[in-house]
Amino acid sequence: MKSGDLKETVAQAMLVDPEKVWVTMRNLRENDLLTTGARGVNAPDLTYRDAARVLLAHILNSNPGRAAPRMVNAFGPLPWSNPAACEDLSEYEEPFTLGDLLPDQSKNTFEEALAGLIRVFVECRDGTAFRLAGSLRRDRTLKNPPCLVEIFEEDAAATISMGNVQYSFNARPISVRDSTREHSDQTRLGRQCIAFVNQEVIARIADGFREGK
Repeated sequence: MKSGDLKETVAQAMLVDPEKVWVTMRNLRENDLLTTGARGVNAPDLTYRDAARVLLAHILNSNPGRAAPRMVNAFGPLPWSNPAACEDLSEYEEPFTLGDLLPDQSKNTFEEALAGLIRVFVECRDGTAFRLAGSLRRDRTLKNPPCLVEIFEEDAAATISMGNVQYSFNARPISVRDSTREHSDQTRLGRQCIAFVNQEVIARIADGFREGK
């Protein structure tokens, strides 16, 4: 996928002006956070990680502008905090997880796992696990498997949910998803800001990669 294609794809998925996405991409590129190279017909294809970084910024703000590099640098490297809970799924037939669908995909950070989720929707859509995790509509077309990407800004935390499996990423001992009853959503202090997108956004971005092949 070329830069212009990613701009249009993210704009359509997030329902924002393409020029806002273009400004985001320019700021990320100027901070060495996007793939760069020649221009025109020789321009390099952007990667799933590039798409994940642009999406991450627009999850947090519909018009991140010059704040985009700060957002990506703050949340992209958040470490994976619950690997044991996500990978011990041998009892399930055709599990819908990053580890089973993409064993070569790194997921040690939030941006790597988000790139992996986009890749799942690009490369695994015709597989058995994807179909089992989804459902059929009345017209017999496939309904995308439920997925949710959440970013908890005040907690410096994020989660990626794939069906019943949830990958957690955080840089602090206590986050929204790892809190005790004493730190529940109902009793904790401070503003609670949660930004999220669902599987339809991921699927639309994946469509951009599939259409570019």
